[in-house]
Order: sequence, then C-alpha cells, then structure tokens
Amino acid sequence: MKSTSQSNYTKRIERVIAAVAESLEQERELPSTATLAGIASFSPFHFMRVYRALAGESLGTTVQRLRLARAAHLLAASEAPISEVSGRVGFETPQAFARAFRQHFGVAPSEARAASVANASATAVPTPSQPAIRIDVVTLKPFRVAVKRTEGVYGKLDEAYRNLFEWMAKHGALESIDGIWGVPQQDRRHTPAANYRFDCCLASSAALRAGEGVMLADLGGGSYLRYLHEGSFDRLDESHDVVFRELLAHSEWQLRDAPILHEYLNDPDETPEADLRTHIYVPVETQA
Repeated sequence: MKSTSQSNYTKRIERVIAAVAESLEQERELPSTATLAGIASFSPFHFMRVYRALAGESLGTTVQRLRLARAAHLLAASEAPISEVSGRVGFETPQAFARAFRQHFGVAPSEARAASVANASATAVPTPSQPAIRIDVVTLKPFRVAVKRTEGVYGKLDEAYRNLFEWMAKHGALESIDGIWGVPQQDRRHTPAANYRFDCCLASSAALRAGEGVMLADLGGGSYLRYLHEGSFDRLDESHDVVFRELLAHSEWQLRDAPILHEYLNDPDETPEADLRTHIYVPVETQA
C-alpha cells in the first residue's frame, strides 16, 4: 500500500473511532452509520465494507472494544455498581456485559478494579497486510439480467438459482443465458442472517417480461476492478476486503455508488469447492 494513501485512510478511520469514543465518554447516543461515513468522508453505500477492509474488523467489533475500554476506565475510576457501568456503556444487561468483559480482558468486572485493565487501549487501528495480487481494470457494458431477489435464505441460494433456471426454461430462454451472476447487497459477516439480501441473476439476450417473482434489471456500465476469487463462496467477503484494500491504496481509483457484482465461472453442482472460480467486480471511476 502506498504510504501516503495508507496514512490518509488511516486518519479517516481514526476520525470514526474518535467520534464513537467521544460519544461513549459523553454518554450520548452513538452516531448513525451514515453519520460515521460522513465523518470519514466515505459514501454510505460502501462504508461498512471499506471500514472492515481498512480496520481489519467490522465497525461493530470496534464499537464493542471501545465500550469495554470505557467500562474498564469507569470501573477503575469510580465506585459505580457494575450494573450501572454496563448500562452507561451501552450493554442491555449486566450479564451480557460480564460475559463480554471477561472474554475481552480475561477477568470479571468485579475483579477489574484491582487489576490493571483500566489502561487498556481499544483505539488502535489494525493494519492488515496482504501479498501482491492481480487486479484488472475492466469496462463492463450494460447487460440485462433476470433477477430473483432473496432475503434471509443465504443457505438456500442454490434453490433460488434453480427456480430462476426453471423460470427461464418455462419462457423458452435457456439457450439465451450468457452468464450466471450474483449481487450481494450487504457484507454477510455483519448482517443478521434473516436480513441478508442477495440478488440471483442470469444474464440473457432474450426478450423477457418480468413476472412470477422474477424481475428484470440492467447490470454493469462503467469501470470495475476485477479480481479472481478461487474456492468457497463462503469466503467471498474476505476477497472483497482484498480488493478494497488494493483500491484504497491507489488514488487514481475512486469508488462508485454501484453494487459489487459476482460472476460465477463454473457450476458448483459439478465442481469441487476448491476449484470454484468467481470474478468479483468492484465499481470504480478511474482518473488519469
């Protein structure tokens, strides 16, 4: 990563951490995700993915560490009951607080006043490293897809794709399929399973009409960073991090407010998991 780019983005992430820490210290409501994105000068569209790629952890994990660091300080600096401290740093119950505290510091809150956990720091930004990778800058012309939108059924996406293929067959359009695509609407690692949205897509040149739970949409259009992910679909979000870290190291690439795209290059029903290949496309604007 170029040192100037790294320094710039690290400072922006540090502004987010400082804003959360200040809210906890002042015992105010935490800033919204959109507000934090603005503080870091990132678009809300990709903020959670950008944050994770740069910080090496989710925003939720950072907030948890900050809550616990603040709690350790309060326990050492005051005689406030543990139940009061847990509420002041944002835990719903003292039991949840006690579990998280012991897991993080290795001691119970009741033991913390005699221990040296008050000086624990939760504000450092991790600096993930990665080996040299190959990323291509490509242009995707707009193309039409049939879309089956799903929510809360990540474990059954194969069934959703099967239904989409059956819909195409019913409309005599199987031979027109040009590719299998997917659009992840969120990062699965920090989205409740019941809320995770994913669009199953089949590219087609046929003159189709939407219906029966299938929509039509246009994907592509513009420049993208393309990265070849090899292996399990369950690790695609990790490869997103790889691409985002590389993107943010180059000032000539700027994120666009458009979805990440997956292009599935082989059939998971016929291909061993280790041999699966997926092109990841991250939307950018390129500057000379």
